Amino acid sequence: MQEKVETLEKMNVYATDLVKLLVKDGASIGEDKLKVALENVVRAMVDMTSIQLNPTKDANATLQATLSKMKIAHNCINPHSKDHLIKSFSLPKSQTKESNQKITIK
Repeated sequence: MQEKVETLEKMNVYATDLVKLLVKDGASIGEDKLKVALENVVRAMVDMTSIQLNPTKDANATLQATLSKMKIAHNCINPHSKDHLIKSFSLPKSQTKESNQKITIK
């Protein structure tokens, strides 16, 4: 269960940073990069909803694939990243506790 929570937290970090990069003043991102990023975010959403709708599906493998899609999307928008987001990431204890209570993936 802890591995699933960590994977979900990592996906959340990528998604949050993508939002910041996209709404940043003066951001100019090529249409082709945006298209690939959007495709991967949408595919990640399909995977996440599939896990919720079909609990018998292998959630661990799907979550890892979903995390990879989020990394690809993030790298399209911010190619100079080098995964510094995940290495320096830590949630406040109150947020970690709260997110553990809301996760219902089996």
